[in-house]
Amino acid sequence: MNRYVACFLAAVVLAGCKSMPLSPFISPRVTGRVLAADTCQPLADVTVKSGAQASGYRGGMLPKGGELLMAKAPMRTDRDGRFTLETQRVLTPFRGAGWFSVQLLFERPGYERFRTNYSTLNLSTNSPAGEPLLDAGDIPLHPVSK
Repeated sequence: MNRYVACFLAAVVLAGCKSMPLSPFISPRVTGRVLAADTCQPLADVTVKSGAQASGYRGGMLPKGGELLMAKAPMRTDRDGRFTLETQRVLTPFRGAGWFSVQLLFERPGYERFRTNYSTLNLSTNSPAGEPLLDAGDIPLHPVSK
């Protein structure tokens, strides 16, 4: 009888525990819209890069093979100037601190390059599943001066 009570108590305790995922978020889902600064019209086909692609590689060193394999393909804005960069996760047995900042680079021929960064202080909210969401808002790109 005592064995059944012990098993029941163990099941109740384990049912109340929540385990930590082995794949923490290292970058939030970033959404926004790119506009022409002079006309305030949406810009299509703007290349949006994040992470190491946006910051350039440190010290002019060429990236390693693993870095190239992990790099996400650059995103392009749609005809309404909107973009969405998906959340990034890593598989690790040790839970890290997550993400602190995200660097973004916006490029389009005829417009000046624009580099910016967002931190956890800019975090809009989390989804019900715990995914961090960041709304970058409207990003103005200035035409190249002649």
